[in-house]
Amino acid sequence: MLSKRTRLYTNFNFRNFFQVIKSIFFKKKDFNNKLQSFLDTKNIALTSLGRSGLYDIIQIIISSSNKKTFLIAPYTIPAVIHAIKYAGGEVVYIDIDKKTGLINAQKLEEKINNNTAGVIITHLYSNSDCIKEFIKKFQSKVTIIEDAAINFGAKLDDKYLGTLADYGFFSFNIVKNLNTLNGGAIYIKDSHIFEKYMAHRNKKKFPIFHTVNLLITTFIIKILFNNISYQFFHYFLIFVYKKKIKFILKKIYPILFHEYESKVPDIYNYDFNWLMNDVGIYNLEKINIDIEIRKKKASLYQLLINESKAIKTNFNSTENAFLEYVLILKNINNKKAHEILMREGFDIRHTWYINNSNGESNFQKKEFEDTYFLESNIFCLPLHKNISENDIKKISNIINKSF
Repeated sequence: MLSKRTRLYTNFNFRNFFQVIKSIFFKKKDFNNKLQSFLDTKNIALTSLGRSGLYDIIQIIISSSNKKTFLIAPYTIPAVIHAIKYAGGEVVYIDIDKKTGLINAQKLEEKINNNTAGVIITHLYSNSDCIKEFIKKFQSKVTIIEDAAINFGAKLDDKYLGTLADYGFFSFNIVKNLNTLNGGAIYIKDSHIFEKYMAHRNKKKFPIFHTVNLLITTFIIKILFNNISYQFFHYFLIFVYKKKIKFILKKIYPILFHEYESKVPDIYNYDFNWLMNDVGIYNLEKINIDIEIRKKKASLYQLLINESKAIKTNFNSTENAFLEYVLILKNINNKKAHEILMREGFDIRHTWYINNSNGESNFQKKEFEDTYFLESNIFCLPLHKNISENDIKKISNIINKSF
C-alpha cells in the first residue's frame, strides 16, 4: 500500500515546463501587470528573489533616511538577515511574541529611537486583530516592512498582506504558493519613491544556467518525491537523517546551511527571470483556488488534533495562505515529533525558521524566550496536493497517540 508521504513538494507542474518553452519564443513580460492587477496596486515590481527585493528596500530606506538600524525578530531565515547586511543595514534583534507571531510590540516600543531606519514584521500565523493593532500602533512611529514571503494571496479585509504598510516583499521560489521557481516582488507604498526606484533600477538579465539548474532540481523533486517513488525513497531519507549527510540535507533544509558571503551575491543584481512569465500568470490565476484547497485540509487538522497536544493556529483566517499548517507543540519538541512521524512513514518538516540571535555579541538568552520556544516547538504539517484527507487523518492520529 502506498502509505508513505513527504512534505517535500513543488507547485511547479509539468504544464509549467511547456510554458517555459513557450516564453523562450514569445518573450512576453506581462506577468508584472497581472500581479499589479491582482494585488490592486501599481506599486509592484518583480525581483530575482524575495530576499533581493528586501535588499532593494533596505537600500531605498538607508539612502532616503540616512539611517541604518533595522529591528527584527530573530526567528526568520538567515537570508533575510543577510540581505539587510548586504544592503548596508545593521540588525537589532527583538524577541518574537509567540501569541501573535509578530515582533514583540512592547519590546519594540522600547527599542525605537532616532537611529531606527525601520522594522521588519514576518507574517507567520498572525490573525487580523493583532496585525491591525500592530500597524495602527507603529505606522506613525517607524517605517514598517512586511515579510510576506510565505503568505502570498492572504488578505486582511480588502488588502493583501505585503501591501498593508510602507514596504512589503514576496517570494515565488520553488516551494511557495505562487511558484515561478525563483523570483519575488516588492511593494512600495509611496508612489514617488516607487517611481524613483523604477527609474534608477538597473538589473542584469537572469542567467540561463540558473534557469536550467532550477528546472533540473524541480524535475528531481517531481520524480523522487511523488507518492509512488517516495515509497522507496523514504528509506534513503531515513539513512540521510541518521548519517547526517550534509550535501543532501543542504538541499532539504537550506535554511540550516545558509552562510553569509563576503560580497553581495550576484543574484541580487539580476532581473526577474522572464522565462517564467507565463508560469507566473498561470499560477496566479489559480492561486485563490489553491489556497481554498489547502484551507480545507488545514481545517481537518484543526478538527482532528487534540487540544492537549498542541496550540493550533487559526485556520479560518483569510490572512493566512497556508503554505503549511502551523502547530505549536505542547509536550515534545519538533525534532522528536519528526522522528516519531518518520518511523510511521511521514517525513514532516522538523525546522521552520531558526533563531538568528545565537552567537551575537552581548547575547542574553533570557531576552529571547519566545524565540527559543518557537524554534523548538513549532511544527508545520503539509497541505500540498500529494497529501490526502486520509493522510491527514493518519498524521493527526499519530500526533494524538504519540505526542
